[in-house]
Amino acid sequence: MQTRMPVVAVAGTAADRGHQHGELLRDAIAECVAIYDGVFKLSDDEVARRSAHFEAVTRAWHPELAAEIDAIAESSGQPRHWVWALNARSEIMSFTGAQETECTSVWSPSTTTLAQNWDWLACLEPLTVVLDATHEDDHHVVTVTEPGMVGKVGMSSAGTAVGLNFLYSPEPLDGVPVHVLLRALLDARSHDEVEQVVSTAGTGRSAHVFLAKSNGVGSSIEYTGSQMWRRDSAGDPLLHTNHFVNGGAAGAELPQGAGGPNSEARYDRSVALVDEHGVDSAASVLQLLDDRGNDEFPICRSWAPSPTLGLDSGTVCAVAMRLSDNEMDVRLGPDPSGSWQTHTV
Repeated sequence: MQTRMPVVAVAGTAADRGHQHGELLRDAIAECVAIYDGVFKLSDDEVARRSAHFEAVTRAWHPELAAEIDAIAESSGQPRHWVWALNARSEIMSFTGAQETECTSVWSPSTTTLAQNWDWLACLEPLTVVLDATHEDDHHVVTVTEPGMVGKVGMSSAGTAVGLNFLYSPEPLDGVPVHVLLRALLDARSHDEVEQVVSTAGTGRSAHVFLAKSNGVGSSIEYTGSQMWRRDSAGDPLLHTNHFVNGGAAGAELPQGAGGPNSEARYDRSVALVDEHGVDSAASVLQLLDDRGNDEFPICRSWAPSPTLGLDSGTVCAVAMRLSDNEMDVRLGPDPSGSWQTHTV
């Protein structure tokens, strides 16, 4: 079992970055396609049809990232529609009705740290990478992601960090894929540009995006197919798992089926830990990510069979992004005693 997450460094134009990504991760991208083929359980024609929609939406909204994904597909040797499907995998999974719970996240404004566990399939642990991307103007992004995907949890040299929690919504999802949105937020060169990305992306996805800025403001943004709820905080910690929190606080009507005992238990446990210890130090933030105080639904989850997918799932990695230090700490796997590796932006 590997103990360090591989780092894939890419640089240059969008096409350059995509070609390097596709070449360096060629075999791993093929493995990811096979994994999601089993998760989607859709015909190849149906995958192509659905990915074509998200390709068109992305190309109209962010041509640069579309060019990067095109280049990944070209160099990876995988069918083009499958690489686009990887980048829209959360939306396609929602189409299939999957309600897998994953991820516990926290924003600590006093330490300007955004941290989370990424809980998902055990078979992705050896495939997950840190994508280290440098643009032509030296703008720099580091993001933990899956091979073939342009982004997920990460931070940028512009002082932005992003996190992700899967949410379930039965509404049709036809917007910019959330993983494309996350990378676009990291590619933004200023806090004002970050807000422009949020405003132009609209809704049409079912996810919680955690957004943090080096000015000390954290934003918890929930999306459904047709609605968005946002809560900003520069003073109080923010927490999120896999059910709608901000929408409920706003008194809005929430999608049926959202949440579940697992997500609610992890959220309640996170609230209790913040009440007891706070998150005013690096140690207290990591203590929250490592917690197994709820035996049935721990925050740090050992591998166990997924009730919906039949595959082992658990904590693939933990990520802590320290905006004041311009550093991202990553720990691979579900073992709280595992070693951390640090990446600088």
